[in-house]
Amino acid sequence: MTRPKNYIPKKRERPKISIQKMNAFRLEFDQILKKSKESSKITPFPLIIIASYLNRLHFKEIINSRVRWDRDQWKFSPGVLAQLMIIAAFIPAIKKIALSRIGEAYSGMDLEVLVGEPINPEELTDDLFAPMLDRIEEAGCQSILCSVALTVRAIFNLPPNYILHSDTSSHVLYGDYEPPECTPDPSCILPTYGHSKDKRNDLKQIMTGMVTDGDGLIRFSQVLNGNTADCEYNRMMIQTLYEIYGDEFYKYVYIADSKLLNKKILLDILSIEKPVKIISRIPESFSNKLANKIRILAYMGQEWQPLGICCEHPAGKGKEPEYWAQTFQRHVFGVNMWIHIYKSSDVEHRLQAKIKNACEEYESDLKVLEEKTFACEPDARSEIDSFIKSHSKSLFKVNLSIVKSINEKNQVGRPSKTPKPKKIEVTWKITSDQILEIKEMIEQLHQKEESFCLLTNIDPDSLGSRDILLLYKGQRKVEQNFSILKMPLLASTIFLEKPERIEAMMTLMYFSVLIHGILQVISRIRIAACDEPPRLGPENRPLIRPRSDTMLSILALFELVSDGDRLSIRCKMKERMSQVNLILHIVDFDPTSF
Repeated sequence: MTRPKNYIPKKRERPKISIQKMNAFRLEFDQILKKSKESSKITPFPLIIIASYLNRLHFKEIINSRVRWDRDQWKFSPGVLAQLMIIAAFIPAIKKIALSRIGEAYSGMDLEVLVGEPINPEELTDDLFAPMLDRIEEAGCQSILCSVALTVRAIFNLPPNYILHSDTSSHVLYGDYEPPECTPDPSCILPTYGHSKDKRNDLKQIMTGMVTDGDGLIRFSQVLNGNTADCEYNRMMIQTLYEIYGDEFYKYVYIADSKLLNKKILLDILSIEKPVKIISRIPESFSNKLANKIRILAYMGQEWQPLGICCEHPAGKGKEPEYWAQTFQRHVFGVNMWIHIYKSSDVEHRLQAKIKNACEEYESDLKVLEEKTFACEPDARSEIDSFIKSHSKSLFKVNLSIVKSINEKNQVGRPSKTPKPKKIEVTWKITSDQILEIKEMIEQLHQKEESFCLLTNIDPDSLGSRDILLLYKGQRKVEQNFSILKMPLLASTIFLEKPERIEAMMTLMYFSVLIHGILQVISRIRIAACDEPPRLGPENRPLIRPRSDTMLSILALFELVSDGDRLSIRCKMKERMSQVNLILHIVDFDPTSF
């Protein structure tokens, strides 16, 4: 059907709702709102467990005793506010929780069971949290965290651990954070640009350093300037740990990345009568290319000792690489040290990827060279020499030759009665043969890719190559802690008015990471003590070595319902309710801690 040119469709009228139906809906909706206001308070059970751990650590009491505050002036104690901020990091949320909206995050929950006193979530404003952060920074963030962290193993009856893993990470800041006009306090952190591990070089940042034990439990953390180098961090951390542990520090093993291997740091460590034991990966440029010299000796001798699969807990899927090792004793900066060189079977995919990338880069450079045109042969020869020199360390080579081209061109202008002689133009170009692999260079790359060297002052009679490697692999526990630190939505991106508050808030977030570690260690110890792994995983699969987030997901199935003075536990999955006692045993829940 053809419509007229100026046709305007009529608007379709919506059916009208009867007044009686609308009034009935309003009445019903008012009843829903009334019941909602009178409903019981519901608190996710993960928050109950976190609060019980903090209570057992006497967190509120420690904060209140260390921080300067006036009971008559503060509506809630700094310990209560700090505990609420830590627990808030465990509240499931879709968006980042702003500091000014913590009250909304706690809406509908029973805060009395979390902090020991009744609090209306609407009273939790940023005007309360800002002074608390100021006073925690004033009291000393590092000392507060350290004093609590050092008591964890005694309070939770965990065995001692003498392994220390250390590393740093960057944290992106939003805001200008202009530098102070006067000379700042040396202890005050300075947000600034630096090497961003979050790939945000356009934003200012701070750094934090973390030291954990062999189980991943935090021992110490430090908030640093945004451009702090890792070598400077290791120097400061070693000095701090000496102050903390005193003469007992020699019992520990300090493990860090290759930036630990700095001449000044090593001499400071090893000059002490009873130095701390260290393990670190040797960078290629260290001590006159020591790693390359050891690699050459190892591949010449080929006296590799098989270590098998070096993994604390193999997954059993056949994907773990095998290792071989050799040990050498050397004097490094005049000090007797041991170097363990390892060869891994997990190298082929990395090697082929590097060869492919190197070939593509070589082909691209060669294409650019062949497209050039030269006015004289010496220029072409000079370009060949330059190309060979710039690719002297390449994995590929090619035979290059110079080709002379003669072109005849008509003279410019109108043709005359007497023909002008044609213009002769001579140019030179570079051509190439087939690209060939340099087998010696590829073999050197293969050796470099499949091997690495660890430096230590631990006698091989005390710890062999396998033990040293297993300890070094434990560095991933620090990396896992950093991923947890950046997971809480309070700490994903940071904006506070004062750098001092950032330092205090990061310290509280480190407390949340400490709690993650406690939950994970306790759960794994108690599951290992069971006759068989409990079937608490998805689809009732066995739970063997759960991470903290797995345990939090299991706990999230339960809620504490507060109806006046009556408390009860309910489960979102009825079939799980019969497992509640087992789950609470695994996480070591102590009701007397409230």
